[in-house]
Order: sequence, then structure tokens, then C-alpha cells
Amino acid sequence: MKVADNRPGFLGQSIIIFLLIFDATLLFLSVFFTLKPSTLNIIVLFDLIISIILFAIYLWAIYKADDKKTSIKNNWALIFSFIPIYFLAINLGLTELVFILKFLNIVKIISLYLFAQKFSRDVMKYQEKTRLVYALATFLVVLVFCSLVFFAAEHVVNPQVKTYEDSIWFVLQTITTVGYGDIIPITDIGKVMGIISMLSALILTSIITSVATFSLIEKFRKGTENASIRAQEKIEDLDKKLDGVNHQLVEMDNSDEISDIKRELQDLKTDISDIKEYIHKEK
Repeated sequence: MKVADNRPGFLGQSIIIFLLIFDATLLFLSVFFTLKPSTLNIIVLFDLIISIILFAIYLWAIYKADDKKTSIKNNWALIFSFIPIYFLAINLGLTELVFILKFLNIVKIISLYLFAQKFSRDVMKYQEKTRLVYALATFLVVLVFCSLVFFAAEHVVNPQVKTYEDSIWFVLQTITTVGYGDIIPITDIGKVMGIISMLSALILTSIITSVATFSLIEKFRKGTENASIRAQEKIEDLDKKLDGVNHQLVEMDNSDEISDIKRELQDLKTDISDIKEYIHKEK
């Protein structure tokens, strides 16, 4: 499959990456943590929607591929990324096979990563330049670690922390510096987790700011580079035209007036050469 020719544009790839990360995070939480039935229902519905979207993208790529059989053969592992495991388990009455469902969802998370590599390579290259993955990794590690420790320390003594979702809610609003105040840590460990979440917000802000600055500088650099290329092309075209005029003058009578024109043309060609050299150095 020539995915390079068939994958969406940068904006579409960014949306795909966001959906994949969100879906993978929800599946990860459902595999390793005990969630409320209402939360699981939301995860099931969201995973079903994402699976349909990924299936449509996959079919579109297969349709655009020259050799469809080879494309399917080379990308068979991506099939796991658009299988709604929870939805199928509920409708087939297999919800009691908890261990198998958890294992299959881990496989799906891996397949989601492979799907991102195949269809979002421009975004992947962008994050390699900006190190945006560090911000994402910091966010996920802090979210999982702090929410888990906070829940373990608070749910016994804090009436505001009844479920693991309450712990996630506290960490999220602390990282984002919203701080509604509906959940307040009581234990020392809970307060430490709050402090870690606050400090991680500073790290995330710094990384995101640097990424935004890099994006502006990169956009300006590309614009300057494109302008230099266009100027170089126009100068080369003018240089060719001057060569043609000079060649015609050589074939004409070698009078003093023509000699003066030839000298002026030669001086102009020298100036153009200097400009071309300057543009080349500025690239």
C-alpha cells in the first residue's frame, strides 16, 4: 500500500492522532483500572465510533492502492485497530471473558499505534522535530500515576473521592489549572499528588510554548526559502534572456554604440551573478 500517496493531509492526520490517543487512553484505563458502568458505556460508544472512522480510512486507502491484495496482506495488523471489541463482546454475550477482553484491548492499543505510524507520518515527523511526544508522555504518566496514588490514599478517608473517576477528575483539573475546588485532598499523599500535578502543568506549558514558537519559526523559514527559490528562478530566467540579447549583439555590426550596450549588459550580468551568489549564501 502506498500510504504516502493515500494518507490524509496534515490536518486530517492530526485529527486521526488525537482520536487514536484518546481512544487508546480510554482503553488503557478500562484494562488496568476499575471504572463505573456508566464510564464503561461511554468508552464502548466512543471506541465504536473511532473504530468506524478508522475502518472508513482503511477502506479508502485500500481503494486508492494499486495492488489491493498486497495492500491488505502488508497491513493486516491494522485490522485490530478498527474492531470494536467491547461492543462485540456485549452484543455476543462475552462480557464474562474479562481476561480475554483485556488482552484483546491491549492488542488493539498496539494496533492503534501502528495505524498512527501508517497514516500520520507527517505528524510523527513533526513531533520528532518539536519533541511534542515529551509533553504527551508527561501528561499521560502524571495522569495515570497521580490519579492512581491519589485514589489509593483518598478514597477511604475522603468522602469526595468515591470512585477512580473522581481521582482522574481531580488530577485533570489540577493539571489544567482549572481547580473547581469540588475535590480537595485530605491526606498528605493526596496533597503531594496535587503538587506533582501542579508542577507538571508548568512543564507542559513550557513544552507547548516551545512547540508553538518552533512552528512559527519553521513557517517563516519555509516562506523565506520559497521566496528565495522564486527569486533565484526569476534571476536565472533574466540571465538567459540577457545571454540571448548579447548573442544577437555579437552577430551585429561591431560599432561603438553596440560595444557600449554590450559593456552595460556585461555589467548587468555581473550584478545578477552577485545577487545569485548572495541568495545562495542566505539559504
